[in-house]
Amino acid sequence: MRYANFYPSSGLYHVSLPLLMGTRLDALLFGDDRQLLENVWNDAEAELVRVEKMLNRFDSESEVAKVNAAMQFSSVRLSDELWTILLDCRKYHELTDGYFDITTSDFGKIVFLEESHNILADKYGLTLDFGGYAKGYALKCIRKRLAAAGIGRALVNFGNSAVLALGTHPFGDSWPVCIEDPYSRTAAARIELCNTSMSVSGNTPSNPQHIVNTKTAAVVQGDVMVAVVSDDPVDAEALTTAWVASGEERKPAWMERFNLKNTYKIR
Repeated sequence: MRYANFYPSSGLYHVSLPLLMGTRLDALLFGDDRQLLENVWNDAEAELVRVEKMLNRFDSESEVAKVNAAMQFSSVRLSDELWTILLDCRKYHELTDGYFDITTSDFGKIVFLEESHNILADKYGLTLDFGGYAKGYALKCIRKRLAAAGIGRALVNFGNSAVLALGTHPFGDSWPVCIEDPYSRTAAARIELCNTSMSVSGNTPSNPQHIVNTKTAAVVQGDVMVAVVSDDPVDAEALTTAWVASGEERKPAWMERFNLKNTYKIR
């Protein structure tokens, strides 16, 4: 059940959504004007739902699901937004040496028809999966809306797997976020965020085999978990997935390439 409330004594607007993009979302917005905060968040929430509707390949009515079905047989035209997202994913594929791959292992089989904004699958069964991109993109969209409305202090948290922090906690100089080790159920790391974003990726007891090494097409085994802090929520989201897929070897080069603030090996 959706929950929302405003606490006048602290100027806090809190909203909780039980299931969005596969996880729970909590948002904290601070300000004196309750109506403004409610209006801003309602707009932001509508944007989150819109992005999920576009990128959720499991929803047969989503644009991505329709593209996945159509591109098996002929070229298909993308909306301007999805075309831009796909170009962004191509950039991440190149900058991570192929370890970020929204097709799992065959990104090079997507044929881009630049003039018409059409794509075609050069391999039957190829599908697009934005699971390692969508939350970061959604947070980037939300950040634009909050900034445009003058909201300077907020925390948007997708179940500790993707977090956007604006400003600082009312009683501190940052937003402290604790990452739980899913295997021991203990606090594995405490990360201080201020005007930045964080993404966490890895295997969990309930979902132990969902990240693929794109070079070998093998599922990443073992209890591995990493976190990336970046000014760009999409950078953070894409790089955690690529880091888990690739292992430790490329991390130093990627930190320099993306000017990352911090990375954490949780497991």
